Amino acid sequence: MAPDDAAQESALMVLETPLLRVSRPVAACSRCRSAKVKCDGKLPACTACEKANRAAECSSTNDQFARGKERSYVATLEARVEKLEKRLQDARSRRRSSVTMTEPDVHQTPRSVPAADASKATDKAARRKEEADINDLVSDFGLLSVNATARDFYGFTSAMSYARLILSASSKEPLPSGMAKSLPPRYAITSLIQHYLDTMFVLLPILDETSFYGSVDAVYQADQRKACPWDFWTLRLVLAISSISYSEQRGDVHYSDAVGHVNAALEHAEAVLRPGSVASIQAMLLLAQYSMLDPHHFDSWTLVGAASRAMVDLGMHVDPSKSASTSKSKLELRRRVYHCLYAIDRETSLVQTRSFSFSDDSAHVALPSFGSGSSASKTSSLTQWGQSFESALDLFRLRQIQSAWYTDLFQSERDAWADPYPRLWKIYNSMTSWFMKLSQKISPASRTYFELELLYSYVYTLSPSPRCPRISDYAQRLIFEHCATYSSRMLAALSEESDEKMPVTFYDAMRAYMTGRQFVDAVSRNQESLLEGPRPIASRATSTSTTDDYLDPLSSGSDTLPPPFPEARSGSMENQAVKAINTINNFSAILARLGNRFGFINWRDRFQQDSAVLLSQLYVRSQQQKQDMSNGYAMWSATGSPETDTMSESSPATYFDGSTAGGSQPYGYSDGSNYRQLSPGWPTSSEGSNRRVYQLGQLNSGNAGMNTTVPMSEDMNLSTAWETLPGGSMNARFS
Repeated sequence: MAPDDAAQESALMVLETPLLRVSRPVAACSRCRSAKVKCDGKLPACTACEKANRAAECSSTNDQFARGKERSYVATLEARVEKLEKRLQDARSRRRSSVTMTEPDVHQTPRSVPAADASKATDKAARRKEEADINDLVSDFGLLSVNATARDFYGFTSAMSYARLILSASSKEPLPSGMAKSLPPRYAITSLIQHYLDTMFVLLPILDETSFYGSVDAVYQADQRKACPWDFWTLRLVLAISSISYSEQRGDVHYSDAVGHVNAALEHAEAVLRPGSVASIQAMLLLAQYSMLDPHHFDSWTLVGAASRAMVDLGMHVDPSKSASTSKSKLELRRRVYHCLYAIDRETSLVQTRSFSFSDDSAHVALPSFGSGSSASKTSSLTQWGQSFESALDLFRLRQIQSAWYTDLFQSERDAWADPYPRLWKIYNSMTSWFMKLSQKISPASRTYFELELLYSYVYTLSPSPRCPRISDYAQRLIFEHCATYSSRMLAALSEESDEKMPVTFYDAMRAYMTGRQFVDAVSRNQESLLEGPRPIASRATSTSTTDDYLDPLSSGSDTLPPPFPEARSGSMENQAVKAINTINNFSAILARLGNRFGFINWRDRFQQDSAVLLSQLYVRSQQQKQDMSNGYAMWSATGSPETDTMSESSPATYFDGSTAGGSQPYGYSDGSNYRQLSPGWPTSSEGSNRRVYQLGQLNSGNAGMNTTVPMSEDMNLSTAWETLPGGSMNARFS
């Protein structure tokens, strides 16, 4: 081999096998640094100190700086590991000593028993200290995993912040610029604040009322510079929520006032929306509560998700240990904020058929006691204050029940139950038991709200699901009755003229549309059994399976029995065809009102188109029943008189004027106002009356291209279910 080739090969080998050296900066010792001479960092003493006979005074690099402040990053990590190892060793030694102290002594005499009893308090204190030290150690590890980048984090850049990130992700339509509303006089906001406390706060006490009134005083004092951004944020959001709750149509005066208050509140977003504080979670919850009333500007799902992640980062999903020194007021605030977030998260997930932000198994937080830590408001009596607590606690318990059955039916597995109805009846009866145990102190508006939630939950659980893809005849009849009751109760609540009526949000529009669709689906597929057939007999199970391994062996068995059939309010049973017609018209009226209120009138139009064929069939069936009654073939009630309905004596063709067939007809509300009802065209054949799917069009201008074909209930097999997307569109969940 030539010398040049050997030299080249040797150079390549050096490049292929580089020396593995880790550069480690070395700081000079104190003497060399003061003398400004070079220090080689030799241990145990540097060369300069040895030559000057000052080896004993030479300090190492780790001893020069305080623990945790070393110049070297590697030395910092080594010191951290050394500290943790020492704490683990101390914990193990204390553990061994505590076990030794608790072991029985076989040589113990009766005279030594009192001495052992006297040392129990000391042993208990030692064990408690040991537990606190271990919890502290575990919490340190959790901090390292959650805030892994916090030690080298120098803040957001000038173009991005936490507040901008949250608002950018949750914004839909941009808020109109230049519409920030000036602060009203103090006397003008009193009624708005009280309206919020009476309608919203009683169900979701996100804020502490005493602290909120302190913020109001700070904002309205002569020197507003003493008021912090949190004071302006809470006041403006409360005024916005209260103002928009009065709105009857998108764009009216109340709606514009609410948008102006939100614009003014967002001026303080940078100072309020900051990670790592309970106040930031409260601020996001207030904005999420507003988004439930104004779905065009903010996405409630995104805001609830951001608040949930911030809550988990703070550890609010688990109560602190008993050894932790947490004040009663702070613990009460943590529990209140957690359960308000829990209630909004569960409600959002149910109406949008989404997964929860966090599971029930990962959270362990007791219900707030609302005790002495909270004080009554300046304008509310003790009775009203107690009433607000009872309504909130009842809502929290309902959300826990809904979370449990929603997880079992839709989130756990997709395999169908062999015998689903014992479980479904248990869920049904648990919600009935909750409603029967409602506090007598709650207001009529809260009771109406809870009743509508109960009826909606009944329909939700009895409808087709992955666990129960085929519904029984008895369940179909229950769906029919609960949907009819829901429509009448909801329309009456919307028609009520009172400042203390039930609060209505965009979620109520989604619930009404879903319930109406379930009603039309059930009646379209089962007209004979629901309208003409005898009342089905309730059975404990719907299959021939005799395996009850999945049932609780300790249960009494009464909670798995079918619920009783709801009786009619009048003495005689109402004509079922007339009842179905009235229910469809009620849902059309509900969707018309809520469509005007939230700007989604196309929901009503879509519902009328989907129910037009069924409505025409119901009118024909009702007229045929009237003819049978006139010929003496009518059913006779227990009162001795034939059943009658509320339909007019005209023929089916005269229900709609011939000049407007296929167009629209005015139907009146109970308060005298009108909306336009699409008239069903009379089909010449049964074609189209038994559609397999229905097509949902564009329900939200922000959801482009979301036209989805959705299975009907009878098409639900073991792997198919449907969901409602945030904008209101329907989507197949399982395939």
